[in-house]
Amino acid sequence: MTLKELFSKVKFENLAPWLIKFDPQSETCLWLFKQAFDRMRQIPVGEDDGVTIDVKGWRVWSPTRESWNVELAREIKAAKSAPRNKVAAAILWELTFWGFDIDDKPRFAADDFQSRFEYGRDYDESELDENPYRREWTELWQQEHDLECRNPKDIGTKFFSCEDVEDMFAPLPPETEALLKPISEKKEAVEKKMRRYDLATELIRQHKSGIKDPEKFRQFIMDAPTFNVDTIKAVCPMEETSDYLSDLIYQWFPTMEGDFSLVLINCPEGIDARDIAETVWGAFGSFRKIPKPKYILSQSAEVKEVVLTVLTFGTEE
Repeated sequence: MTLKELFSKVKFENLAPWLIKFDPQSETCLWLFKQAFDRMRQIPVGEDDGVTIDVKGWRVWSPTRESWNVELAREIKAAKSAPRNKVAAAILWELTFWGFDIDDKPRFAADDFQSRFEYGRDYDESELDENPYRREWTELWQQEHDLECRNPKDIGTKFFSCEDVEDMFAPLPPETEALLKPISEKKEAVEKKMRRYDLATELIRQHKSGIKDPEKFRQFIMDAPTFNVDTIKAVCPMEETSDYLSDLIYQWFPTMEGDFSLVLINCPEGIDARDIAETVWGAFGSFRKIPKPKYILSQSAEVKEVVLTVLTFGTEE
């Protein structure tokens, strides 16, 4: 049986208890697992590369990590006595290790400026001025790195090296720690501003038709209390969007603690955006999943499915 065939034979509501049993933290993000599961059931199967996915208990071994399309074509090898839902849950958990959607990437391969800089990948000098906090952050990052270097040859690079691994984790001299502390604290503060500025820029780009005053919105994000950002996607046929979102919010999205929240709704062209907005308002209002929500409604040719960005304020950032 291939992974695609397995996923077509199981339901997510039967996988969820296994996910929670294996990793209790999964209960806080079940809607993301549900979206990933639905995405894998939706996308086409890639070519069979002859590799099997071996499952033993919660251990999943797939010797070469490939795209979800290729993974779906692979045969599954598991004990006959293994519960089908447990096997499916174990594979789903493994395949979402780096992200919950098909284009998600680990930090070392991500395309954002911060990831490329930290992992020593190429960036244009002009990018430093796209965000007013980037240049200062890169300087602080390098100062922090250089103070933490055990090998003098690593100063000025993005990496650490040593002849003995234990040296890499050896305590720094007290005088170095004293120098490092204020730099690290300042870097953390500047990084917070940098990330907020980037988030505001991206949300303004995504919600051009809904955010009427971009600079006022940016200032709101920059000055707001701490917040979490979550994304909900309607991974379903367009005509099923309202029912999908209502069910996803009700059954799988957790109740968020905080002082207030903002939901940005981005709808593709060809769908009744007002109808979707009423569904989202009704779902969050009836099920009381988020505190004191406000809404911004947008419609864009760039998105192919409804995407909700949920900002919950008064929580840890």
